[in-house]
Amino acid sequence: MIDLHKKTSYNEIIDLISGAIILKNILSVKIKEYRIKKGFTQEELGKLVGVTTQAVSKWERGGTPDTELLPNIADILGVSIDVLFGRSENNRINIEEMIIKELNTLSDEERFTKAFSLCWAVEMGLTKMNSLKNKFTSDIIDTLNNEYGYEYYSKLLFDEGLVDARLSRNCRYFFLMPEPENGLKNYLNNIQELSETFALLSDMNILKILFFMYGRKNTAITVDLISKNTEIEEKKLNSLMKKLCQYNLADCTKVETEKGEIDSYTFRQECAMIPMLCFAKELRVKNIYDFVIAFNRNKPLL
Repeated sequence: MIDLHKKTSYNEIIDLISGAIILKNILSVKIKEYRIKKGFTQEELGKLVGVTTQAVSKWERGGTPDTELLPNIADILGVSIDVLFGRSENNRINIEEMIIKELNTLSDEERFTKAFSLCWAVEMGLTKMNSLKNKFTSDIIDTLNNEYGYEYYSKLLFDEGLVDARLSRNCRYFFLMPEPENGLKNYLNNIQELSETFALLSDMNILKILFFMYGRKNTAITVDLISKNTEIEEKKLNSLMKKLCQYNLADCTKVETEKGEIDSYTFRQECAMIPMLCFAKELRVKNIYDFVIAFNRNKPLL
């Protein structure tokens, strides 16, 4: 900046002007560079920023965006303003920190909706298909329902991991699994243990108990009350509840009564069983509409 109260030499003025020109040229180069890296056309970047294609073209030919547009341009291009001015390639936006801040500003009702939208953005990034970014936005996702009898899913299979997402409006979920270091087969190596788990869940009475217990507040409950609500005789129910305790799905507590000591049960508030039941339902769905799908896996699943 030139200090008007200080006598400035001709050479100092030239240096200041030259520096401004260089900075301006760097900004033009960086906008074009990161636009191309993001896969945006000039028209697409213009729409995202809220300006014309001609304005973007002018920026890239040496023009300068209005100062108030710079934060938005940097966010859209996924870099910091410093990077746009060539100051440091290491000052990239901390996306994780931005997500945390964004979700923390939302109400409880909005938080999960926004989180799912962010999951969808992650999936679009994993496909590396820039043509999808405008065609399949979270706004389109919000319009999906089951009025035509379809269940909408998205599935990605890569050597580096997999994604399974249900997109229908009445129930949505997002499962992302990076490939385990030693492979899935090594992680799922105890077939006997898996067989026992599936055998447990194949018992309809077990499912009746699960649905009853998960359908109420998690307070202690006695066997006779569980029996009354599931129509399973108490003698059989005692055996089933012990199994559920063995699988860490329920906890048993002794309660003193006038008639002596009796067992009461509480169910553990954990998140493994509900996804498992959702995935089990998914296996039986016939009218599947694959909204976005990519199978680029060259090695076996297990």
